[in-house]
Amino acid sequence: MLDYFSQVSIFNSALAMFLILGANFAFTLVHILQEWKGEDVPLWRVFGAVIGLFVPNRLGFLSFTVGLCLLQWLVGLIAITGWPDGVRPLAIGMIGAVVGARLADSVVSHWTLYALRYRPNPGLSSTVLYVAEAIFFLVVFRKAYGHDPVAWRIGFLCGAGFFIVLVWAGLWLLRALMPAWRHDKWVRGEPIPAWARE
Repeated sequence: MLDYFSQVSIFNSALAMFLILGANFAFTLVHILQEWKGEDVPLWRVFGAVIGLFVPNRLGFLSFTVGLCLLQWLVGLIAITGWPDGVRPLAIGMIGAVVGARLADSVVSHWTLYALRYRPNPGLSSTVLYVAEAIFFLVVFRKAYGHDPVAWRIGFLCGAGFFIVLVWAGLWLLRALMPAWRHDKWVRGEPIPAWARE
């Protein structure tokens, strides 16, 4: 692990590796908890209201809170430590994925919705952590890009694509498959619909 870390980052110490991993896990947890606890509603209700879909709390909690947190922790673990050993293109791809995911989540899930006047937007305040971490990764792990720019770019596209395409496409697909969960879409600038607060 330390051999990989020193080859792809500007640091060469186990302490730095574990501090960066701890910060990555903590930033994910802070953001996910903000999205779950929300000011009025959790983030899955905000996303659902935007497209006119009632997302049940159990499904939203399992996918947006538990599943997304575990997925981001796994991506961070692989990116930072190179685990499992010997799969360097995967690990370098995960560095790109962290950067892409942090930026896309901030821009698409939070800043764009806020700019379009969909409020509340749980998790908005912690996007500063995500952007700071993305910039930090670009600086600290810049050697990784030189080792395998193709893997890094593919990882970036996958991380960004997850938040730009997959989350929204999944919600639209769920809306198509579950007619009983369909509702009128949230009108920009107005309070979140009453049905999304249930």
